[in-house]
Amino acid sequence: MPASLLERLPCLQGFAARLPSPALAAYVQRFWWLEGDTTRVYDEQMLHPDGGSGVIFNFADPLNFDGTARRPRALIAGPQLASTRLQLAGQVKLMGVRFRPGMGAAFFGMGLDELSGFHDADWPRLGLAALVDQLAELSRDAQQALVERELLGRLREAQARRSPVQQLLTQIAASHGRARLADLLQAVPLGQRQLERLFRYQVGLTPKQFSRIQRVALVRRQLQQGEPLLDTALTCGYSDQAHFIHDFKTVVGMTPGQYRLRAKAAGKLTRPAATTESDPHAG
Repeated sequence: MPASLLERLPCLQGFAARLPSPALAAYVQRFWWLEGDTTRVYDEQMLHPDGGSGVIFNFADPLNFDGTARRPRALIAGPQLASTRLQLAGQVKLMGVRFRPGMGAAFFGMGLDELSGFHDADWPRLGLAALVDQLAELSRDAQQALVERELLGRLREAQARRSPVQQLLTQIAASHGRARLADLLQAVPLGQRQLERLFRYQVGLTPKQFSRIQRVALVRRQLQQGEPLLDTALTCGYSDQAHFIHDFKTVVGMTPGQYRLRAKAAGKLTRPAATTESDPHAG
């Protein structure tokens, strides 16, 4: 599993994740569960974009994303353009499915460009909320088995054309967003406008947006390793500092310098930075 996907797994007591069955391995990153009672205090969690999407089944108190309470018992977690802050409080009992980038549309039966951010899953077109009552009383093994049966049924019905989009997704991810999109688009056997429309339908993002969040994910990994800001910018393919800072702040909501300081304070830096430098945009 790519590092950009692995780092979305929270380091929380009560969190568990499982791989899907082989039949769904190409579509689903993981199934996950999180349980906690009212006596447990959770730190704010940063959910960074990875181009994927998912479903969250909530069997307890409402969730709080970026200060907004989400009360529905089933939520669609559509593709994100920017990092989201998750606050957990009260009784926590969740189950989730995380799809790989470009794979959610087959299961939702609608374009992911309509599902950016978080949405109530109780839409007639989605028909997922009905699963909550069935899942609530089951063990984790039985929950996964039920959801996998539902997903496989939807997958058999999916008629989306996937090959061109998957080719472009793979190429962008392999380059960590550093490859020139114009070159990648020309290499895919489909007209550019048609490919971009299909990409947005299946992924919920444009190729440019997906490329940006892949490159910012690479930046975050470099900063967590203590790399100097200038070296990180060059390694990640940025030719000027303004573009580097703008992209990072657009996605993460803070400058690279601020992010590195946050990582250092949280003890996430894997080694000391080679040099000390200031971020002129840090506040």
